[in-house]
Amino acid sequence: LWAKYWVGTVPLLILALVGCGVFNSREGDRKEAFDNFVKYLRYQLYPAAGSYFTPDLRQEFLDRMEQVKGLNITDVRLVRVDVREDGGRVDARLEMDYYLLPSVTVKTLRIDQVWRYREDPLEGRGFFITTPFPAFP
Repeated sequence: LWAKYWVGTVPLLILALVGCGVFNSREGDRKEAFDNFVKYLRYQLYPAAGSYFTPDLRQEFLDRMEQVKGLNITDVRLVRVDVREDGGRVDARLEMDYYLLPSVTVKTLRIDQVWRYREDPLEGRGFFITTPFPAFP
């Protein structure tokens, strides 16, 4: 009786563990990507932050950040994260506090992003931003 039970249960158990491993791996990748992107943006390390954009959006982000003269970022925070499609898509909202010299008035830029999990032979695997970076008001 026990042998019949284990024969039917073991494949399901293995499938569940493998599925959880994939999800947990993506969750770890997502957390690392978000943490790094926020850190790189906060410290104005734009090439590093730009590496989280898909290749078609990367140069646009770098150009936009280069064109903004006198930018001082005081804080970047993750406000909301909605995980969708079995962890393969994430809708996120960030807020970035900044000021543009010569003004010292701190403003807040709302950044809505869509991140998607990709496995690309050239870019590697991980989460990439698939929406353009917003313009500064």
